[in-house]
Amino acid sequence: MERNLSKNAFINALALLGGGGALIVLARYENSATAEIASAFFAIGFLVALVSWFQMRLEAREDAERLEVEALARSRNDSALFSESAAETFPARRAREQFERWLVPAFTGFLFVLESVGIWAFRKDLLQNPDSMAAPDPTLALAAFATVGLVLFLLGKYSARLAQLEDCRLLRPGASAVLLGALLAGISAGIAAADWFGFPKYDRYAAWVLIGVLALIALETLATLIFERYRPRVRGKVQRIVYESRIVGLLGQSGGLFSTAAHALDYQFGFKVSETWFYKFLEGAIARLVLVWIGILVVCSCFVVIEPGEQGLLERFGRPIGDGVQEPGLHVKFPWPIDTVLRLPTRELQSFHVGYVADPEAEKERTLLWTRAHYKEEFNLLVASREQQQNTVTGDNTVPVNLLSVSIPVQYLVSDIRAWVYNHSNASELLERIANREVVRYMASVDIDKVMSYGRLEASRDLQTAIQAHADDARLGVKIVFVGLQDIHPPVGTKQLQVAAAYEEVIGAVAQKEAKILTAEGYSAETLPMAGANSARKLNEAHASAARKTAVAAGQSAQFVHQLAAYDAAPTVFRQRNYLDTFAKAVGPARKLVIGPTNTSDIIILNLEDKLTKELLDAGIENPGQKK
Repeated sequence: MERNLSKNAFINALALLGGGGALIVLARYENSATAEIASAFFAIGFLVALVSWFQMRLEAREDAERLEVEALARSRNDSALFSESAAETFPARRAREQFERWLVPAFTGFLFVLESVGIWAFRKDLLQNPDSMAAPDPTLALAAFATVGLVLFLLGKYSARLAQLEDCRLLRPGASAVLLGALLAGISAGIAAADWFGFPKYDRYAAWVLIGVLALIALETLATLIFERYRPRVRGKVQRIVYESRIVGLLGQSGGLFSTAAHALDYQFGFKVSETWFYKFLEGAIARLVLVWIGILVVCSCFVVIEPGEQGLLERFGRPIGDGVQEPGLHVKFPWPIDTVLRLPTRELQSFHVGYVADPEAEKERTLLWTRAHYKEEFNLLVASREQQQNTVTGDNTVPVNLLSVSIPVQYLVSDIRAWVYNHSNASELLERIANREVVRYMASVDIDKVMSYGRLEASRDLQTAIQAHADDARLGVKIVFVGLQDIHPPVGTKQLQVAAAYEEVIGAVAQKEAKILTAEGYSAETLPMAGANSARKLNEAHASAARKTAVAAGQSAQFVHQLAAYDAAPTVFRQRNYLDTFAKAVGPARKLVIGPTNTSDIIILNLEDKLTKELLDAGIENPGQKK
């Protein structure tokens, strides 16, 4: 019987080799990425089946050796003739132990490396060729894949049942790999049928799913290697096959899901987890629980909530239904995958940036300098210049262009959700490319001094108009709300060439020149009016002095003429009056004291307008007749 099991294991390996070769040929002929990745599973399954067949042969040799030793011991009536500790007595057992100790872990590690390389290669190929190609003859691929799947299914089912009846653990990996190969051939046939019906894109979807499954198997292989090293071992208990994948067993033999899980739990924990009441209850009720869970998911997929600020597009089997635009609120639809709703924030401002790659750490810096980078990556744009300078060394005229680093935020609203979704495969990327093109074109046509100073608002309006016009031509269904020029400066440059620093020095020199010119003009505007005012004041004072002196001289001349007439009329009176007037003027400012006699009783009344001080009134006045 062992000979038949070994033969069946070898047939499984040959079937996997032949099926994988057929799939790779059909994949190349039909441009099927799914079949190409499925062939990798066939290659891994072939190696596993081949190693399990070889290990089965080692165990068969060990059993034959043990039977020969036991027969020889019985013939000599000495059960202790051969000690089990003598390695040279049991070379087959020693070979099997060395194989399980060294070659099996090494082969499992090699499987992990092979699976990792396959994941990397297939992922790179899908990313480089994202578009699906129609098959030349889908009907031929459908028939070929179905034939391979049917043959592998019959052979795998027979091997799996034989492994279960004979309790042959080494036949299980090959049988599971054959059944998984049948499943993959069936999936490839389904993809060919979808291509026949006009849906070639499902080939790429299925390929990505298979890459994910291969990644899970690789992780399981790595985890098995690690856990097997630290797993507690029970003496006399058969060890688990390290290179056997439980995921392959579950995918190839979905009906034995609980039995496989039970064996795995029992093996890892070292006791009969499958005999506990909870496990038995779960095993009996799992079908109902799965159905209830699927029913809940189906019912939940019949309802969709469109949030405020969003709009939804209703699709049935991937095609829009009528207008299909759903407004915010609760909506009812057929369950997935019949109906799907694509939700987009059409009433919320969306934005992207032109000219730089954002850096969250650099954006925290509140002080912005031209000599320091503001973002993770800044792009330099060509900007026109009105001035054409001449090289002082060669005498050649330089090209009238400059470089500027710009950061331009663009904000937009989706005005037509159907045009945004259906007119282009990636509308947001197309809008960004249009904005980048218009920014480059505009910067090459505007003067650098204008765009860095007073022309920013005009540049913002012109860019918004240009981007909106080209977006309308492309039927993107968007409205450009704002285009801002928030940061425009010369390139930061390198350590050897500090462009921004040199530009700052030039700007600083120009600013200093303008400041000195304005200071001189201010001084001139202040000094000239003051000099004119002083000149006018002195002239007016001179004219006033001349007029005053002339008037005084004329008055004195007229006064002398009148005085002469008065003197001629009454000389005595004139002299006496002039004398009194002169005396009054002379003694007018002086203080006068009147001292009356003490031996009379006369009453003298004086009009003392200038009051005497208290000290003067209290001062004692000596009587001339009083003795001291």
